[in-house]
Amino acid sequence: MTGDKELADLRQKYYGLFVKLFWKEPDSEFLLSMLEGIAEREAGAAKLSQLMAEGWKSIRLYLEKNNAEEVEYEFVQLFLGPHKPDILPYESHYLTGSVFQAPLAAVRGFMKEVGLKKKEGELPEPEDTLGFELEIMNWLISKQIDTEDTETEVRWLELQARFLKNHLLIWGPACAQELESAPHADFYKGAGKLLQGFFELEKQLFHDRGTVKIESLKAARKRYGSRKDWKGPLFEASPAAKADS
Repeated sequence: MTGDKELADLRQKYYGLFVKLFWKEPDSEFLLSMLEGIAEREAGAAKLSQLMAEGWKSIRLYLEKNNAEEVEYEFVQLFLGPHKPDILPYESHYLTGSVFQAPLAAVRGFMKEVGLKKKEGELPEPEDTLGFELEIMNWLISKQIDTEDTETEVRWLELQARFLKNHLLIWGPACAQELESAPHADFYKGAGKLLQGFFELEKQLFHDRGTVKIESLKAARKRYGSRKDWKGPLFEASPAAKADS
């Protein structure tokens, strides 16, 4: 991966896309712009991941048949409310059963270490929400791309590996997978598949970088001491995820 600017650019483009889809309600202009060249992206994704190809296809079919403005309402129903949302996209929720818990403190500690600060008024949600963690990765890759020497690039890649293995790849795939059965998911079923497939590629890329292995959800929950009465989703992203626990 070191020195592969093309791969870094591709990864950053995907993270940038996911930030726009999961940070807040995506606007219709952006969604319609996704149709440009989408068939080529679908074909290209098929060479890397069947899930990603299925995700692009689902997104394409939705945008060709539906009003893009409906996605904003779907996002609210899925992630915000006004009643109980279908999905609570927070690392703390997935690992402990509650929000604003130890995983959030760990994310904030990592951000402080790497010099990343949440701007005032930038996002009302805590830093361990899915959209913000995707943005952390987007930022880390931008730092990698801007480096001019191999040693510094390796450092930023190591930091990416740490954040993925300690945070995003533990719970993010399960959150993306949960979209498949979410009552109000339509457009986001495809977005969830695309994200699942991308996480699988990220796991393959970083599997052998560093000594840390990716915990299973079950192991991470046990480590954090999740509520015994909590009945959150216990599935894993894939059989491979269990093999690393």
